[in-house]
Amino acid sequence: MRKHLIAGSMLLAMCPTAVLAQPPAPPQPGPEQKSLSNFAGTWKMEGQMEASPMGPAGTMTGTETCRMFEGGWHLVCESKGNGPFGAMTGHAVMTYDRNTKQYRYFAINNMPDAEIATGTKSGNAWTWTSKMDMGGKTMQSRFVITEDSPTSHSYRWEVSDDGKAWKTVMTGKSTKTTT
Repeated sequence: MRKHLIAGSMLLAMCPTAVLAQPPAPPQPGPEQKSLSNFAGTWKMEGQMEASPMGPAGTMTGTETCRMFEGGWHLVCESKGNGPFGAMTGHAVMTYDRNTKQYRYFAINNMPDAEIATGTKSGNAWTWTSKMDMGGKTMQSRFVITEDSPTSHSYRWEVSDDGKAWKTVMTGKSTKTTT
């Protein structure tokens, strides 16, 4: 037994860095995640839908509550509201893809299709783009959010069948009610 203790002590003396080495610190959220955190809180939404291939015109209202997910990397949102389609509930995740250097948006709601969009941020404007099938035809979608202040943002949703001519299908405003 004593031989093993002496041999172990000698090994530790010869390799002090083996004992002192620490695992690398995990990566920390950066400015991209800080930008996402601007949407954390509870928001009152009010908007106007225009008649389009998406559906009838009408007013939409709702509430969305967003929080940074554990670790601070992703924003998770729950929403409820009413609009031309009736009652809506949804769940969304906004994140930053460090490999592609793009924002990502994933959403589901009580309608048939999920949404996946790619985003960019320039100044106080976020632009989210995606493609969707509308009756066998591929439509391009562009959703622009403008951060008007820390407690208010406006938004505009546009669609196009050619990527050149865009039709506005919704406009609105969100006001922060709690942090």
